[in-house]
Amino acid sequence: MVREATTINVEAINEDSRTVTLSFASEQPVGRWYGSEVLQIDAQSVNLSRFENGLGVLLFNHRRDAVLGKILRCWIDEQQRKGYAEVQFDDDEQAELIWQKVKSGTLRGVSVGYSVDSWEEVAGGKTSSSGRVVGPAYVALRWTPLEISIVSVPADDSVGVGRQIDENEEGEDGRMTIPNNQQQPEVRGNQPPAAASPSAVSVDLEAERQAERKRCAEITALCRDFNVDPGPFISDGRSLAEVQAEVLRQLKQINKPTETARASVGEEDAVKFSRAASDAILLRGGVRIEKPAEGATELRSMRLRDLMIECLERAGNTKARYLDDQALIREALTGAGAFAGILSNAANKSLSEGYAAAETTFEAWTGTGSNPDFKEATHYRLSEAGELQQMTTNGEFKHDEVKEESAKKSVLTFGRSWSLSRQAIINDDLSALTRLPARYAAAARRGINKLVYKKLATTSGIFTAPHGNLAGSGAAPSVETLGAGREAMRKQKNIRGEETLNIAPKFILIPAALETKTEQLLTSIADPAGNNANVRNPFVGRLVPVCDAELDQYSDKAWYLAAQAGLVDTIEVTYLNGQQSPVIESQVAFDVLGMKWRIYIDYGVTVLDYRGLYKNPGA
Repeated sequence: MVREATTINVEAINEDSRTVTLSFASEQPVGRWYGSEVLQIDAQSVNLSRFENGLGVLLFNHRRDAVLGKILRCWIDEQQRKGYAEVQFDDDEQAELIWQKVKSGTLRGVSVGYSVDSWEEVAGGKTSSSGRVVGPAYVALRWTPLEISIVSVPADDSVGVGRQIDENEEGEDGRMTIPNNQQQPEVRGNQPPAAASPSAVSVDLEAERQAERKRCAEITALCRDFNVDPGPFISDGRSLAEVQAEVLRQLKQINKPTETARASVGEEDAVKFSRAASDAILLRGGVRIEKPAEGATELRSMRLRDLMIECLERAGNTKARYLDDQALIREALTGAGAFAGILSNAANKSLSEGYAAAETTFEAWTGTGSNPDFKEATHYRLSEAGELQQMTTNGEFKHDEVKEESAKKSVLTFGRSWSLSRQAIINDDLSALTRLPARYAAAARRGINKLVYKKLATTSGIFTAPHGNLAGSGAAPSVETLGAGREAMRKQKNIRGEETLNIAPKFILIPAALETKTEQLLTSIADPAGNNANVRNPFVGRLVPVCDAELDQYSDKAWYLAAQAGLVDTIEVTYLNGQQSPVIESQVAFDVLGMKWRIYIDYGVTVLDYRGLYKNPGA
């Protein structure tokens, strides 16, 4: 149904934002073929959910193919008994033409398309339940605005509701303006007295009204059950029998009556299905999932083509299974179905599993930091407080100067991209979803590990004789060489050079070539180099061995001692905003006829201080 509201006030037009504030409905009566109609205007009567959910649009003359823009917001003014909306025009050619005419004042008429859910029939001389309408009249107690239109021929430009001149009371899109939509309306109150009009006309109109209501309600119910649009049948004046025949013909053509009767899936069910489908893809691809989503086991046998069809049918496409591969992939990736989201969720879970399973060792002994952006940041280290000194007899205090050292740290971006091509989807190849994300995630973590050990082994100025953290002569790990390293770390001075820090090593960092002998050394109760078995090994259980083959490419003999992270600064891995895992993003790719992913992580590795590190070049 449609009716016209007050004309647009030019002062309510904002040219910069291309917005217009307008009223789209009031309680002014409208003469219909079945009697006087009133739209009740209050917060309880007007259902604005479609507008508030973004489903309402701005049309021209109620034409569904002439979309001008969108409805930004809407509200009810209960004092004026009007419905208001702020609409925004698009910038395409069609909308621009009408926008210019609205700005110039050539087009100022406004109309609303709506459906009525509940009616109150007010007899002649009686008053409606709201106390604002005197009969005879039909009051829409509960109604839903569907769209707002800019119209070319309004009949009434006064304050309140004007109407488009249309003697047949049809909208521009051919919809009959009858007082029911989707269901038999609720009628409250007494029937109008016969004296309201000549008796013959009254009887004829009442019978015609009841028959039309029944026809529309039955057609709407039939079409709703079989997912068919009832609008064309109602506006064409077809009988129920004619509609039944046409619906049966359509069902026979698509040969799938049970699928067309599919009930719409609620949001909660859609989310559950999406989770189950994502886990099903991973299970079928061999990815271990500790707690699969409910229903994942049942869906794991579905091929990608079956999954695309299921997603499209759940979104209302009843002919999805009859599409060829290329059309099916295009609809599944770009349409309203959940297929693209399911693929992305599967890739994200695979990434998380791969990142967690990567074999890296840097986390054991390095620190973790965060930078808010990519600009180089300065990390300051303040010296310890000076020793308190004995006061003089005059009570004078000696001023202490706090010194500082600094290190520059920054964050860089490391990333890769890959694709799930059309051929892979058709061939049901799941590697781009189950294997590649995990491998790239593991590679990202290994990249951090590699850079940490490169910084440790190659950064000049960390291990020097003046720093007191470099062995004078190289030797393999032993009780004697470990003791020398521990002694050197304990004797490290603070920044002021006044106090001994007494740093104890927590980790021994070794290449793979030294792993076996080092483990023997650290687990032997007696000193392996001694001739007396009663000579105790003081390093049993005192150091944690961290073996990483990244060190072998720089030296298979050199080894290191490191203090516990957090107690002393050594090497820090700095992440952007503390994001320690990679980010994965996806998009429907035009150039590969499929879907494209990219993975990236932002981090940097910085040597903050040398005092918690010790190196022996080995021999």
